[in-house]
Amino acid sequence: MTAACLRAPDLTRPMPARSHRRIALGALVLLAATATALPSAHAQSGPAAAHRGELKPPNIVVIQADDETYAQLNNEVMPNTERLLVKKGTTFTNYIATTAQCCPSRASFFTGQYAHNHGVTSNRVGYPGLVDKGNVLPVWLKRAGYNTIHLGKFMNNYERFAKPESTVAPGWKQWHTVLSEAQYYDYDLFVNGRTMHYGRAPKDNLTTVLNHDAVRMVNRYAPKRKPFYLQLDERSPHVTHQFDPHGSCGHAAIPEPQDEGRFKDPLPKPPSFNEKDMSDKPSFLRSAPRLNVEQRNNLHRRWKCSLDAIAGVDRGVKKVFNAVQDSGEIRRTVFLFVSDNGFFFGEHRLAAGKVFPYEEALHLPLVIRVPRRYRADAPRVDQTPEPTANIDIAPTLTQLAGASPCNPNVGCRTMDGRSLVPLLEGTGRWPSNRGLLTEYQEPGLARHSTCQFAGIRQDAQLYVEHYRIVEPGGTGCVDENPPLVERYNLTTDPYELNNMCFGGLLANCPTTPQQLLLKQGLARLKDCAGIKGRDQPVAGRPFCE
Repeated sequence: MTAACLRAPDLTRPMPARSHRRIALGALVLLAATATALPSAHAQSGPAAAHRGELKPPNIVVIQADDETYAQLNNEVMPNTERLLVKKGTTFTNYIATTAQCCPSRASFFTGQYAHNHGVTSNRVGYPGLVDKGNVLPVWLKRAGYNTIHLGKFMNNYERFAKPESTVAPGWKQWHTVLSEAQYYDYDLFVNGRTMHYGRAPKDNLTTVLNHDAVRMVNRYAPKRKPFYLQLDERSPHVTHQFDPHGSCGHAAIPEPQDEGRFKDPLPKPPSFNEKDMSDKPSFLRSAPRLNVEQRNNLHRRWKCSLDAIAGVDRGVKKVFNAVQDSGEIRRTVFLFVSDNGFFFGEHRLAAGKVFPYEEALHLPLVIRVPRRYRADAPRVDQTPEPTANIDIAPTLTQLAGASPCNPNVGCRTMDGRSLVPLLEGTGRWPSNRGLLTEYQEPGLARHSTCQFAGIRQDAQLYVEHYRIVEPGGTGCVDENPPLVERYNLTTDPYELNNMCFGGLLANCPTTPQQLLLKQGLARLKDCAGIKGRDQPVAGRPFCE
């Protein structure tokens, strides 16, 4: 039984919040009556796959930070992560979030799909907009025999869908989850359908509680015969609107008390910081005023609090790693560290937020440590510059786990991403000049000055079309026809200071063959589904890259 495949919504037109269409459930495999009969739609053949097939499936530990930037994963801020994962794993130096906002990014993580396929095009849409909620990564892993454990932040607006809000989401055996606004103290933690309230004592800091529970879950499930999948979704270093009961980081990321004031680092001020000349930017950014002294001082405070909070995330990495090592499971456990999206600290005059298709929001840390036995005894690849994205995580983990992106009650989900296993093994099987899509669509009232865009990041170029924007001084979204555009050469202009489509007008873009290829590539990607040679076509739509 398979579900019908329908055409994805067109991101060049406004789309009501409830008009997400069911898509990407293609006839990848024929479903048998039992879970054991479900073949993996993304399995690979050959010696490497045969070698993995002889092994017991690995345990998998995912630790995901919230709003950590690419630059913040370094030896000064995260020495444990550097020592235990970076120096023993593979760093992906060209990894992006396809939608640089919490909920869409996490939806891509769980589905292996772009937002135009999984339906969560913004935080405002949130979990209620997710297509086929029962056909996601934890469901696939649980069907493959895993004990699945979730700790920490889940997808935004889950409480608008789940009744009661403590309901365990599909696929999770253990559910220790926070759903409130970003709170580090005085919050509710939902534990397997029960509600536990934490107060303002130092031990109640959310990072402390999550790290402690993660170690406890490893100690509980590592001795069992079944492999475990543990996803620790840290709240840090997301900003909060709370008062800090133990320090001066209120209305910023609130660290564990022992880390308050740990970092004295000045706020980084790259050439894009408080950008002097914005005349080349689209109109909705061009009119942004320069940051004043008060804003710059607040950014400096928030930056230091963010680093302090990440120290707790780094401590969590060490604690979980040590727990796995003490259990004797280290040689059969895969570790993955990632951030859901980046954050702006004054670049391009943006005093906060993400969403915008600039490197500070898109370009993220990703490191994966895979025991040698699960990479076909291949030597460790220290780092790879190949273009990768959050849509690649689900295909990677399903392959390593021997799982299948299918639910016998629904069908199989056609993933848009690729397994990263070839890059981890160093086989080099990766598309040259792979184009990746960045997209965002906000229904209804606008929260940011851009409401809907789609862009392609390819061959060190970024080309973006903004279809709906907020006019200066306004609050609602208006159509732009033709769209406002941006293009940057990330090699010669890494800080994105010089929009090659001057003033955001398509008529001012360079009339070169490369410009035409970028525009054509974007037209394909914003409607793409699946991978050629692996998946069946979805309703005649183009394949992703």
